[in-house]
Amino acid sequence: MPRRIYFTHSGLDRAPDLRRDEAWIARHLHDRTTEIVPLWRDRNLITPGDTPTARTVTGAHARGLLRMAGEVALLGMRGDTAFFTADLSQHDLPVLTPVIGGGEFLDLRQVSPVMERREGAVLAYARGLLHWHRRHRYCGECGSPTHSRHGGHMRLCANPRCGREHFPRTDPAVIMLVTRPGPDGGACLMGRQKSWPEGLYSTLAGFVDPGESLEEAVAREVQEEAGVAVTGVTYMASQPWPFPSSLMLGFRARATSVDIHVNPDELDDARWFTKGQIARFGELGLSLPRQVSIARWLVDRWLAEEDG
Repeated sequence: MPRRIYFTHSGLDRAPDLRRDEAWIARHLHDRTTEIVPLWRDRNLITPGDTPTARTVTGAHARGLLRMAGEVALLGMRGDTAFFTADLSQHDLPVLTPVIGGGEFLDLRQVSPVMERREGAVLAYARGLLHWHRRHRYCGECGSPTHSRHGGHMRLCANPRCGREHFPRTDPAVIMLVTRPGPDGGACLMGRQKSWPEGLYSTLAGFVDPGESLEEAVAREVQEEAGVAVTGVTYMASQPWPFPSSLMLGFRARATSVDIHVNPDELDDARWFTKGQIARFGELGLSLPRQVSIARWLVDRWLAEEDG
């Protein structure tokens, strides 16, 4: 059976009550045991190797890093240890060398398949939260600057006549594996976009429109992208996807039509693939989505089933 979905189960208590206590926040920012999770231009600090590990900063180096940070936010607690994330994006890398030690700032998607799962979830959480901060420096209501509050989990408009409170947001997106019965365990529908690496095929996906249920979004996206009608839309699982700020909601659906009519504005190609064909993807010059994605989890789960 497919393994647990990546970027989930960080093991952190997000401490929603404690993060409102400014004195508590200040005390833990100066605690030598507090672990700082650095981020630089959407890249996480990682000790590379055969088994990459998340690199956090503590003690005196942590205090120096915090002085350099453009934004700091509480991630939560693990036991008695506090975890904060710090954005260092405004600095060039040579300036950061004294505080990052032997770590490197890497794309989390590249290394997370061989990382310890809990570490990958913490790094993804940090990436998503700081991405939100960078894009909400100004109030969407009046345009005034905003300031971080509640340990980085709220931004407050500085204009006293406005005072709008802004909270972290994620964009809901449906991602679905559409299947049909048939020989060789049936077939699944996958497509590709022109911008993807050559030969890569994945499940269909799209953002949820206002006034639309998740089930309606699944049916609409499949119809819009591939011209295939579906029924039996069933929720499977979800995945935080901070690349940059989505929540992927995974579904299965049954096709009620077979003919594919690709929308060129959405996809470069779409095809039905049997389980046998997917087993020979390498021979065919094709590839599946990254192991870290819920798209791959949906495909692997279907492949593990005895029937289509």
